Amino acid sequence: MQYNVSQLLQEPIGSTRRFELDEDISKLDADLTPVTLLTGKVELLRIHSGVLVTGDLTVTMEVSCSRCLEPVPMQVSFHLEESFHPITDVVTGRFIPPQEFEGSEEELMDPALIIDDHHILDISEIVRQEIWLTLPMYPGCIWDDPASCPNFAKRIQDMKDVHADLAEGDTDADETEAIDPRWARLLSLREQLEDK
Repeated sequence: MQYNVSQLLQEPIGSTRRFELDEDISKLDADLTPVTLLTGKVELLRIHSGVLVTGDLTVTMEVSCSRCLEPVPMQVSFHLEESFHPITDVVTGRFIPPQEFEGSEEELMDPALIIDDHHILDISEIVRQEIWLTLPMYPGCIWDDPASCPNFAKRIQDMKDVHADLAEGDTDADETEAIDPRWARLLSLREQLEDK
């Protein structure tokens, strides 16, 4: 996902380059697990302050279902639109100070949005950020109803089995013996409230 834009930077404003993406992003982020290649189209547009990158990309990621905790595939599609700024003039090799470009200081100083001194534009970090932003906060598996998910039902049954000793018998005597003396006062308050 690196593009040499030295020729594009020498062309007039409005010049474009189009690329088809079919990238392996397995090494992009250790916490992301792609199932498919990243695919889509990217357009590089020469603008007054550098290069505007736009594109529509798609990848299928492996995520953990927030209910059953099992890995599930989830398709992620996102639109990319970022402007990149060169740090050296393509003709003279002169360092270009940020004040010569328009935009916020934050954008101009973001290393992910800089075209390096070899005129290489790298969209890897922007793609990584977009994937994280597009992934749902609580991903779910294919089952709309949790009761229909066999993995979720198994997890619930496992939890019931682990806590079966509490559900089976009367454990008030055991609980009283196990109460920390510092909490005994609260226990007596609870009993008083229950009596009322």
